[in-house]
Order: sequence, then structure tokens, then C-alpha cells
Amino acid sequence: MRVCFLSASAGAVLLAIVACSSTELPPTDGDCVSVDGSTCSVNVIGGSSSGGEGGADGGSCSETAGGSQCGVCAASGCCSELEQCSGSTDCTNLLNCENDCSGGSACVDACQQQFPTAVSTLQLLSSCLTRLCPICAESGVGDPCGAGYYACETGLTCNGRWCTKSCIHASDCEGIGAGGTNSLGFTSACMASSQGDLCVPGCAGAAGACTDFAGTYCLATTAADGTSVSVCTSLPDASTGD
Repeated sequence: MRVCFLSASAGAVLLAIVACSSTELPPTDGDCVSVDGSTCSVNVIGGSSSGGEGGADGGSCSETAGGSQCGVCAASGCCSELEQCSGSTDCTNLLNCENDCSGGSACVDACQQQFPTAVSTLQLLSSCLTRLCPICAESGVGDPCGAGYYACETGLTCNGRWCTKSCIHASDCEGIGAGGTNSLGFTSACMASSQGDLCVPGCAGAAGACTDFAGTYCLATTAADGTSVSVCTSLPDASTGD
């Protein structure tokens, strides 16, 4: 899976709202821009608008229940901009192209040269998200962090691999992704460690499930509350918050 939260160079700070889609852009249904998750979750309904912020200028966007915090904010605050970009094949292609660049300035310049008519539309979307949806440029619990990634949101710390915090219950480890998952689509668990109970990203058990966290692998184990979980760990006993 591609990394969602890679930072980008100036002029391409798109906040990765269309990154990590399980399908290539543009969406096959043509009616939405995938927002911070594995599926296209913002449905644009209604006519086009001529600018402005949010759905007040004619756009009508709805975020599915349990959607990501970025998606909810984008649908509420930047509906017009989402609608304009989702209605343009060049804009969705430019978003996809720049995401594949992982922030490389030369690559981003090449993408903009390939889709020049979409640059201004994309900048409007980026500007709106920057103003109204700072959560789209933050990493939540269980998200990759460190060099090249967005900073962890307030209240979290980066352990060099993922954003974490102290926890008591599994509910303390909810992420900012859809349904409380992390940006990779997995639920984090509250795990015992030498530093106390800390949030650790979950995984699926398949080979490569933890490749976003260097030096870890997916292991089935027991969480601090006694429930069975699978988490990314570098320790044989999976009792880690490192």
C-alpha cells in the first residue's frame, strides 16, 4: 500500500486527500474524489459551483457515516472545491500523478506540465483544505510518522515509526481514518510496553502488512485488555509500544 501522508513540495501541498486509494484515479463512477481512505467516500451531489467555501455555493457533498476526519471536514468545508476537481478528469489525474511523486519537486513539475489546465483547480482545493481542514495535514494514532511524513496531531508523539499515546482502553487508540482506523485502514490496539500501555497499529497478518513501519512485522498477540489482536511489532512477544 502506498503511503498516504508523505509531505509535498510547495505548489503540490495537496494534503494527500486522494492518496492511498485502492483504485486508480479518476474514480470509475466519476462522481467523487477519494478522501483519505481506501475507498471513495465523498459523494458529490448536485450542480457545479463557481467557487467559495463549503457547500454554500451550490455544491452538495455528503460523507459516509464513520468516514475519516479529513473526509468529513472536506465534505463540509470544501465541497465546492471538491466538486470542481472531481468533475475534471485532468484534476483527478493531476492529484494522482502528484501523489505518486511522493513530494519530489521535479516530478511534481512534470505532472503540472502534463495537466496544466488543472493546476489552478487543484490549488483552490489545496488552499481550502489548508485553511479549513488542518486535520488533513496531520497524522493520527497508528499513522506512519517521522522524516517525510506529516507531524502527529496534538497530544500524540512519534516513536520513530508511528504516532502513539498512552492508553487504558482500545477506544483510546482510535485513529483519524474511516471508522477510527489509521491511514492504512487498520485498527490500533492498546499494548503493554516497558513505557506503559501505548497505542500500536494493527495489521492483517499478510506478508508485507507492516512494511510502512520499518523493522516490524505483523504478529497475532494479546492486547493490554486481554483481547486477541494483530499488531506491528519488532519484538518476538509483541509487547511493544516502541
